[in-house]
Amino acid sequence: MSWRWKIAGLLLFGLLCWELIVRFFVLSPAQEVFEPGLGYVHAPYANILRTYEGYARFQLDQFGLNNDALPDVLPNKRVFVVGDSFVEAYQVMRGENFVGRLAEIWQNSLLFNAGSSGAAPDTSLLAYNMLAPFVQPTHVLLCVNASDLYELLAAKEERHADGSLKALLRQADASASQFKAIKLWLYGHSALITHLKWKYENDIRAWLTGFDEKKDVRKKHELVGTGLQKAMERWQFVLQKFQKSGVKLTVLIMPELHYLPNKQVQQKVRQGRVVLANEAVKLGVPVLDSNAVFAQDFEQSGQPAIGFSNTHYGKGHINAYGHKLLAIWLDSQRYMVLR
Repeated sequence: MSWRWKIAGLLLFGLLCWELIVRFFVLSPAQEVFEPGLGYVHAPYANILRTYEGYARFQLDQFGLNNDALPDVLPNKRVFVVGDSFVEAYQVMRGENFVGRLAEIWQNSLLFNAGSSGAAPDTSLLAYNMLAPFVQPTHVLLCVNASDLYELLAAKEERHADGSLKALLRQADASASQFKAIKLWLYGHSALITHLKWKYENDIRAWLTGFDEKKDVRKKHELVGTGLQKAMERWQFVLQKFQKSGVKLTVLIMPELHYLPNKQVQQKVRQGRVVLANEAVKLGVPVLDSNAVFAQDFEQSGQPAIGFSNTHYGKGHINAYGHKLLAIWLDSQRYMVLR
């Protein structure tokens, strides 16, 4: 065998070894399964690696969620916590997110973390409908961001004649979903996925900034007219469905003091938060707004982003300190959640 073939063989073997090292110690192939309503979700008991705030490997529960397995005997009070990546909280270890911290404080209650990245109120309702028979929740803590209003504005709506949800109200483009699944399989949950462009991403950005990148023109996007009316109808629909299920529902407005580029965006974020909160109050749903306690802590510390992570992908997500702060504050509001 010539020296060229020997070198080529050694290089190929080295490449294979490097591939194994990267997959086992840097990335983890995500185990994704397709669910007709929610799209691609984690497989049960998937073992995934996240490196947003450091090296952290998560063993998911029997539902593919960032949560411990359900106990054999369920306690009397069972709190179903649902929301987006702020609740899923892969930026910190499971015991350090606010749901895990509350579970340690409220030891006589079960806190079930049903958070999922990119979830909106409509998809949270679908997740609840799927998991409620297993968890049998007595309380629901619906965690929303002001961005959920924009997602409701861009929602697709399909209902049966009886008013039940037929499919996702907000659904990513099919090709984008398939592309996401391929990237998840290849790269695990690396920062490369952040470059994935969802169907409504530009529309939401245009609503926020007034700038339409597709047409390269300025457009007015105001919270008026039929768009807001439809969004509010969807929001009401979600809240009423939770109420009719017989659980005690509480809405938690998640902190929004992160990566706000200008005053115009800040104003619309606050506007969206107020709109969602006011509509929930009209339906008799208690609302907890965590922004006040975060703002107070920021003012005292002099560090406006102390509760949020600063890594490339995790930027804007709550860090371990922020989760601790949120858990302590929620414990002080226990009578609202566990009423």
